[in-house]
Amino acid sequence: RETVAIAAALALGLAVVLAGWAAPAMALAALAAAAGVGAVARAKIGGQTGDVLGAAQQMALVAALAMA
Repeated sequence: RETVAIAAALALGLAVVLAGWAAPAMALAALAAAAGVGAVARAKIGGQTGDVLGAAQQMALVAALAMA
């Protein structure tokens, strides 16, 4: 958990440098989209697969770009 927290903080810090203060909103939108895909997968098929992870990544990207 510590490693994940450090990586997330570094990524968000770099995103703020590159994208400005819109980065936290973009990160929250991406997180919400990925969590939504995960929740649907859990409800419909009982978990995740590689296809679900790919879909979550794509939805997170679309949500982040929409916030930009």
